[in-house]
Amino acid sequence: MRQQVTKRPFRAILLAAVLSMAGFQAGAEDDQRTAVTLPGDVAADFLAEMRTHLANLDDMVAALAADDFKAAARVAEMHMTFGHRRWKRMAESGASDQEIAAAKQRFKQMRESGSARPGRGMGMGMGRGFGRFMPDDFRAMGAAFHEAAESFATAAKAASSPPSPKDYKAVLDALGTVTAACRGCHDAFRIEVAK
Repeated sequence: MRQQVTKRPFRAILLAAVLSMAGFQAGAEDDQRTAVTLPGDVAADFLAEMRTHLANLDDMVAALAADDFKAAARVAEMHMTFGHRRWKRMAESGASDQEIAAAKQRFKQMRESGSARPGRGMGMGMGRGFGRFMPDDFRAMGAAFHEAAESFATAAKAASSPPSPKDYKAVLDALGTVTAACRGCHDAFRIEVAK
């Protein structure tokens, strides 16, 4: 029982911190953030994805509170890293973890080697994703978010079982980088629906 009692405040505090990053303001006229104007259907899909990322953060925190760092890493890998929509589609179509890992490795090698054609689904704004509607600064912040999620997954997978205090520090530092990327974007930008 004591273990649950000590984990609940940790989870509640971390969730409160994540929720506070939303950056909501009293009114649009007072909102100094840069407006990103999106077509209605794109705005709805984009905002739904942001809510999904918040739910993913909650799932990661819950997994950490249960000392299940591998589950937290899986959430980040499958739902928040570069290519997360592809990994989700692969999993839904029955691909094994090994097949998804191999695809992720090929994708990462393409990004790192520069052999990927910029703009073709690589976060450069010319693919089919949300990036094609976003300003360069927004895309850069999105890239930082996806990279932070990848670093979080790496740190969480490297943790021992059961996790040590050193593991908790490394993973919480990495989680802080993820939420800082979220907060930075929410503090800088707001979404408007095109009229």
